[in-house]
Amino acid sequence: MVPEAEFWIGLEAGCDLIGESLNLFAWAVVITCRRLTSVCLHTDHGVLLANCRIRVLLERMARPKEFDETAVLGKALDLFRVRGFEHTSFEDLTEELGICRQSLYDTFGDKHALYQASLSRYLDQGLRRVKAVLNEDAPVKQTFTRLFDKIIAGHCDRGSPGCFMVNSMVELAPHDADIRALALKHASEMERMFSARISAAQRQGEISNTKDPAAIARFFYHILLGLSVAARALGERERLRETAQFALKELE
Repeated sequence: MVPEAEFWIGLEAGCDLIGESLNLFAWAVVITCRRLTSVCLHTDHGVLLANCRIRVLLERMARPKEFDETAVLGKALDLFRVRGFEHTSFEDLTEELGICRQSLYDTFGDKHALYQASLSRYLDQGLRRVKAVLNEDAPVKQTFTRLFDKIIAGHCDRGSPGCFMVNSMVELAPHDADIRALALKHASEMERMFSARISAAQRQGEISNTKDPAAIARFFYHILLGLSVAARALGERERLRETAQFALKELE
């Protein structure tokens, strides 16, 4: 029997003519209430069933959503971050998220669309955290030191699945145009924020005006990508901090 979630309007019909319970789609059916009733209908198999016992299994168009989209997206994000795209099946998602397949399709689309939505949420959350650190009232080197330390600490925590963006770039970006576009957009936004903070420090006389803010910003972003990979693969927090401090000499 096909799961209820597969149906737009699912009907379970028991009929003496057929002698068994069937799940089917109806071309036309009048449903006046949820109680058992007797109707006549044409199925997509062209069979006329008379005096059938009909029970509505799913009325997708009429039923309100019974789950929190934000909470479900958060759970999907966590699952994709740990397992990746290829190793997360739709069955995994329905089981872990606790909602049926059709509800997932109706709300988020297919697995790829849900993955994109999860990654977009992760990136938006990350950008807000980075912006909050960069906006702190502190010297520029102290600001970037704090940012690097927070990222290293987060990825080196025991059980951390690493940076979802980096994981996605490695797994999908080389052959997935949509994920690559998200990666490029994220890189551009990070570099823009870094460059703006460095330019502000130049105006305040903290670092030399001969330095190129855009070049340093790109360098820092690439360093963060490398640190994120090393944090997951090696987890050597102090050595990663040493690498970060070496890179931050660009701000002297």
